[in-house]
Amino acid sequence: MSEAADAPKGYFIDWDGKMRPVSEPGKGLRCEVDLNAKYVMVFNKYGGLDHESTWYPDEAAVTKAGIKVAYADVTAPIRISSID
Repeated sequence: MSEAADAPKGYFIDWDGKMRPVSEPGKGLRCEVDLNAKYVMVFNKYGGLDHESTWYPDEAAVTKAGIKVAYADVTAPIRISSID
């Protein structure tokens, strides 16, 4: 299987309270997902943990959790202290 086929799908709520796909956490960032725990860890390029969030399989799950869906601009520069 290719790496893309193995990559987890779904979303997390980012540091600005916006929904972001785990496949596109931002430049210099990578996600690790524990599907059993529904947990997302976002790591910087140095391996440091920058953000933790709940994993959601789709937009409906975010809404069901009572969170108003707002999409993150995945093309915008990331503003996390360890990357700034």
